[in-house]
Amino acid sequence: MSLHINRFVDLVKAHEARGQRDVTISIKDAKDLHGDITKLLLTVTELQRQLLDHLLESQQEIKVNLAASKF
Repeated sequence: MSLHINRFVDLVKAHEARGQRDVTISIKDAKDLHGDITKLLLTVTELQRQLLDHLLESQQEIKVNLAASKF
């Protein structure tokens, strides 16, 4: 994970451990977190596209015969 996402996770854990109900972050930290989440989503989307392309390119026909004479 990225630095800003890790910092946010740690912040939430620390607040939870102290029994606090709210977490407040600066606008700079929020923008940094937003940027990292956006990059992460773009990476996931690109990987999904690459996987789909690969699956479509390597698609093969598989024939399966099932016999159930004593079923």
